[in-house]
Amino acid sequence: MALLVVPGAETALAPVTSPASADGLDALKEKADTAKEDLEDATDEYTAKEDELDDAQDELVSTLHDLQQTELRLSEMREPLARLGSTLYQQPNAGVLGILTSGQLNQDLQVESHVLKLSDDREAMMSKADDLREKQSDLATQAQELQTETQLKRVQLEDDLEDLRARSEESTDELTQELEDRGLDADAYFAGVECDPSVADNASGHPNGLLPNDGLCGLHQDGESLRADAAVDFLKMNQAYTEEFGEGMCLTSSYRDLSKQQSLYATKPPGMAAVPGTSNHGWGLAVDLCGGVQNQSSAQFQWLEANSRQWDWFHPQWAYSNPFEPWHWEYDAPHG
Repeated sequence: MALLVVPGAETALAPVTSPASADGLDALKEKADTAKEDLEDATDEYTAKEDELDDAQDELVSTLHDLQQTELRLSEMREPLARLGSTLYQQPNAGVLGILTSGQLNQDLQVESHVLKLSDDREAMMSKADDLREKQSDLATQAQELQTETQLKRVQLEDDLEDLRARSEESTDELTQELEDRGLDADAYFAGVECDPSVADNASGHPNGLLPNDGLCGLHQDGESLRADAAVDFLKMNQAYTEEFGEGMCLTSSYRDLSKQQSLYATKPPGMAAVPGTSNHGWGLAVDLCGGVQNQSSAQFQWLEANSRQWDWFHPQWAYSNPFEPWHWEYDAPHG
């Protein structure tokens, strides 16, 4: 269940127009939870595949770098090898030392350095070049395979993403239709089913009127909220109320932060508003209701008076007389 925004200062919980039972609403919530879990699993799988793709891409970049370095080394060897081969062809008995001292080669120190560094004779130099060419061929093949694998994984990830989007749209549309069939506000409901009562512990130790947002749960789109455990039980109580009266409870006030309580205290006659820092509204454990509940003789008030304790909500004794506030209801928090 969730609350529905309606025009005016007062807001009401969305009514259930079809004869949906509490079991039906629970089944709807379970369906929403299942769809959410499926989408989370799919998202995790998508993220894992993206990580694998990133690793493959890093490997590809490294391989291409190695290939580039190998090609540079071959390029450096190519000119001295060509010159060496040409000279040896012309002077087959001169040897390397004879070539370097013959004066027939350009006196480029870089060429001499290559020849002296890479080989003591032409057989060693040619062997080194052959090894590098073989490595170049292997790296080129590896790079091509990695590139192909990367492209295939990219296509697969895009397909998975489209499937994920389609599943999300399908489940959302289906749930939204069911919610509309039951007269529920979809946006408010999706927010309400996410409420975890255990996060009420996050409010522990915080001052009245200064509770953290992660200890509260929203009741509808206008910003009304309660401490998480109180919110969950309030929404459960509203389900039964809706079945009884055909419409949800009307709400005028819930959690009040310190500034709201101070403003209210400043504008109300003495005794009509709690001192800031002392109100149960500041603990997120009180609501002010309308829609008939504000009248003590109404069927709505009497139904709540007879049934609200099932969900740990009650009308405090002081509100019967001093001051008289039939609209004010409080939550008997298990954790105080």
